[in-house]
Amino acid sequence: MKIIIFTLLLLLCSPVFAGPLVTLTTNTQVDSYIQKSGYNGVILVAKEKNILMKKAYGDTTLNNENGRPLVLSDKFEIGSITKQFVAASLLKLQEEGKISLDDEITKYLPYNSAYNSVLKNIRIRDLLNHSSGVANYTDQEKFWDMVEYSRVLTLDEIIDFILPLPFDFEVRTQWKYSNSGYILAGKILEIVSNESWDQYIKNHFLIPLGMTDTGTTTYFENVSQAVGHMMQNGTLVPFTAFNLSWAQSAGALYSTVDDLLKWMAIYDETDLLSASSKKEMQTPFLRDYALGIGVKPFKDERMISHGGRTPGFVSNVTYLDKTKLSIICLDNIDGSVAGIGDVLLLYFTEGKAEAIKLDDYAMTENQLNQFVGAYECDTLKIKLLIQNGTLYLLPDGQRAYKMRPNDVDSFDLERFAAEEFFRNESGAVTGFTHYQGRTTSTCKKVADMTDKNLTWPIQAIKSEQRPWLNEINSFEQDLKF
Repeated sequence: MKIIIFTLLLLLCSPVFAGPLVTLTTNTQVDSYIQKSGYNGVILVAKEKNILMKKAYGDTTLNNENGRPLVLSDKFEIGSITKQFVAASLLKLQEEGKISLDDEITKYLPYNSAYNSVLKNIRIRDLLNHSSGVANYTDQEKFWDMVEYSRVLTLDEIIDFILPLPFDFEVRTQWKYSNSGYILAGKILEIVSNESWDQYIKNHFLIPLGMTDTGTTTYFENVSQAVGHMMQNGTLVPFTAFNLSWAQSAGALYSTVDDLLKWMAIYDETDLLSASSKKEMQTPFLRDYALGIGVKPFKDERMISHGGRTPGFVSNVTYLDKTKLSIICLDNIDGSVAGIGDVLLLYFTEGKAEAIKLDDYAMTENQLNQFVGAYECDTLKIKLLIQNGTLYLLPDGQRAYKMRPNDVDSFDLERFAAEEFFRNESGAVTGFTHYQGRTTSTCKKVADMTDKNLTWPIQAIKSEQRPWLNEINSFEQDLKF
C-alpha cells in the first residue's frame, strides 16, 4: 500500500561525510556491514552472469525454535516484482497479434455499461505504466475487511471492489502507483490467453527460462520455510495473517535469487521477447516508470529496477544495461533491503560506498528533547517528536520515521537515510542536514516546542489494528525530501 511519498532506489552519495556515514572499501567491510545492519535474507550480485557476491544472512524464523539459518535456495515472496512478469506477458500477446497495448481495456473486460463508461479511454499500457487514474485498492481500508487467512480472493472479487472506486485523476494526466491497474491487466491476460495469469507466465516464461523455484501459491508456507516478520508495538514478530490471494497479478509471485537472475535475461538477452517488445517495456512514460519496471539514467548507462513489498517481505532487483550488473536482494524482515541494495550498487560500480553508520549511541529522553520541534526543509515541513523514549521524524501528511542515535548529533533514519544536527554558538539545535540519495537537504528549526505543543496523529506511526498497512508493496519505498 502506498500512503507516503517514496522512492525505490536510494543512491548513497560518494563523498565522505562526517557523522552519520561510513565508507566501505572492501568485500569484508561490505559483508560485515550487511551483518551488522540486521539484514535477514539472501543477496546475489552478478556481472555478465559471473557471481560477485552470493550469500544468505539470518534465519527463516526469528524467536522461534523451529527456525533455521536461511540458505541460498530459500523462496521469498517478491511482491510487486510480479508486475514485470505481467507486463512481459501482455507484450508477448501483442507480438502474437492477439492484443495491442493501445487497445482500450473495455474491449476485453466483460463488465456492464455503467462501468464501461467509467473505464472508457483507458488503454492497456495505461494500466501497466500507472497512468490510468484507477484508484489503488490496497489503499482502501475497506478492502482489508475482505482479507482473511481462510478466504481465497479471486481476480473478479478484487475487480468488483475496484470498479466503484472514484478515479484519482483523468487518464494519462498524472502518475500514481496503482496495484489495481495490474489486477485489471491480469484479468485481460486471462481473457485473451484463455489461461490463468500465473499459468500463462509459467508456460511462456518460467519453464523456458528454467525458473523452477518461481510461481504462485495461496499459502506461502506450503512452499517455503521463510516467514515474514513485521514490527508490532515495537517488537519484531512473525506475520502470517494473510494468504497471497489478496495480491493476485499485482504481486503474488514468489521466487529465489537464482531464478530472478535468470529472469533478468528478459531485459536484453533472451529471445522470449522481441527487440521491439523489450524497447517498449523499457521506455518510461511518467516518473521514470515504463511497463512494470522503473528505468532511469545511472552514470553513462540505464538502470532498470523495481521493488516489491508484502507484509513481512521486501524485495528489489536492479540491472545496469551496459555493464550487465545484476543486484538481487530478498528479505523476510520488514526492513532494510533498500539501503543494502544501494550499498551494493555503489560498491560494485565504484569500488566503495557510503553507508549509514549503524553505531549505537545511548541517549536519555532528556537529551532527545533538545531535538524536538518544528522544522522546514526546501519542500517539506517536518516535526520531530518523542514517543516512548524514541525520537521520530514526522513529515506533514506522512507516517513517522524512527530516528536512532549513532553519535551526539547524528542519527540514522530507518537505515535508508541519515540526519546530522547543527547548533548555534550557544549550543542550541538550529537545524539538521538530511543525507539521502546523491543529494543533501538542509532543514531549519522554526519552532522550539515540546511534545505538548505538537500534534501527534494516532496514525502517524502505524495503525494498532493493522500495523502492516504501511508495508504493502509499492514501487516507491522510502522518504524523499
